[in-house]
Amino acid sequence: MPNKNYKVSPVPVTLFAHLLFIAITTLILVWLLHFREGLAFTSTNKPKIFNIHPLLMVIGFLLLAGEAIMAYTTVPTSSKKHKLYHMILHFIALVAAVIGLYAVFKYHKEAGIPHMYTFHSWIGLSTIILFALQVKNVTH
Repeated sequence: MPNKNYKVSPVPVTLFAHLLFIAITTLILVWLLHFREGLAFTSTNKPKIFNIHPLLMVIGFLLLAGEAIMAYTTVPTSSKKHKLYHMILHFIALVAAVIGLYAVFKYHKEAGIPHMYTFHSWIGLSTIILFALQVKNVTH
């Protein structure tokens, strides 16, 4: 029986993922800017403050964390540099998630809505905490 190598080149998958990232970012920006009144950290229009939350969560957890995961097979460099690139992207993803979390808490405070009253909020906070612990463990 002949020995076949089933290794697939990461280039087509990476290219597709990056095109998908661009499409997702474009669609969420169109949704937030055109249909949800825009983005702002300070505004009398409180939904603008909230809109930062979905944007940064998508950019952080979907795009940057996804890119960090793909870094091991798509960046042609040494193992040590792979790990560094992977860690930096995960850290930036964590920062985006924390700013997104801050935006939603700020929105709730300014709009007079109670914090942490849905299943989504508890799962989301748990996810960010676990993600932060994972990033912290990688840095040590």
